[in-house]
Amino acid sequence: MKKSIVILFAVITGFAAFAQNKSTAKPKLEIYYFHATNRCPTCISIEDNTKKVLDTYFKKEVEAGNIKLHVLSCDDEKNKALIDKYGAYGSTLVLQSNIGKSAKDDITNFAFQYSKNNPDKFKSGLKEKIEKMIKWCAD
Repeated sequence: MKKSIVILFAVITGFAAFAQNKSTAKPKLEIYYFHATNRCPTCISIEDNTKKVLDTYFKKEVEAGNIKLHVLSCDDEKNKALIDKYGAYGSTLVLQSNIGKSAKDDITNFAFQYSKNNPDKFKSGLKEKIEKMIKWCAD
């Protein structure tokens, strides 16, 4: 009986440690979308289409905590350090890899060019950029 209790305790402790490590582990890829308080239709489409790409193609990675989307206001003083780090102004979309080789890709111009006027091109391009960044940084 004592042996069963010890084994059960070890299993529960192991699961608790695993869950704690998962929740505190840094995502492999962080996507930062900065925006101003007042947003135009293109700015809104960037956020919406980015969420669609993550939900459609990377849902498992997001749920596992390997990819994280941060939607942050440039007008909120608590975001100042990140705004400075990424050079954000108004709407800014940045991919930041945290695995292997660290890499940053500011895709704001791409987002403004395609998100509203050609959303399919934006979504396929964003999917490709995410896949390439994860692959490149993992190598």
